[in-house]
Amino acid sequence: MARNRVAAACMAAICAMAMGVALAGCTPKGVAVGASHDDTQNVAHDSIDRQDVTVGVVGALGNPPVSDAMVMSDLDEAGLHAFFASTTDTADATQAAQQAVRDWASQRVSVIVINALDVTDATSQSWVDALGSARDAGVPVALLDPENPPQDTTLYAAVLRMGTDPADSDRNVGPSTYKLDAALSLIINDNPHPVTMRIS
Repeated sequence: MARNRVAAACMAAICAMAMGVALAGCTPKGVAVGASHDDTQNVAHDSIDRQDVTVGVVGALGNPPVSDAMVMSDLDEAGLHAFFASTTDTADATQAAQQAVRDWASQRVSVIVINALDVTDATSQSWVDALGSARDAGVPVALLDPENPPQDTTLYAAVLRMGTDPADSDRNVGPSTYKLDAALSLIINDNPHPVTMRIS
């Protein structure tokens, strides 16, 4: 009798573990970022409350910080909590930017904005690794006026272009112009949006 109870308890524990593994396997890790967005799932979800939004901004590499200041000002005016990582006055600006991406990913900010990203042959793999850390954490990345984005479009959720004339190389440019906070809201909440968005 006691042996049967032990066997039943063991079976219940094994079933519980199996269900936990099955449920964990259903978790859409990274599905809300980059080109992996799945419109067919139609999963109902609540939008993140505005007061809970946090934005990690990675400063422009080798550029005057004027555009960085504009971004931070726009986010402040929109009432979003934004944190800034400067890449100026560092021994290696690229390494500083990549570390900032990892830091924001580990802190689980709502979205990471990288200003003026320029991926070269020499930095391609290290950027894949850094952006991959954000993807693994489920944190979407928006590239603001990138010089040369990564070839793997699943590593970022959207390209944001300041002004009304996106680069000729951009594809799937939406016809609308968005405020920065509105564009980030679409990205954060994994709502449908153009791959490239004009930002005013």
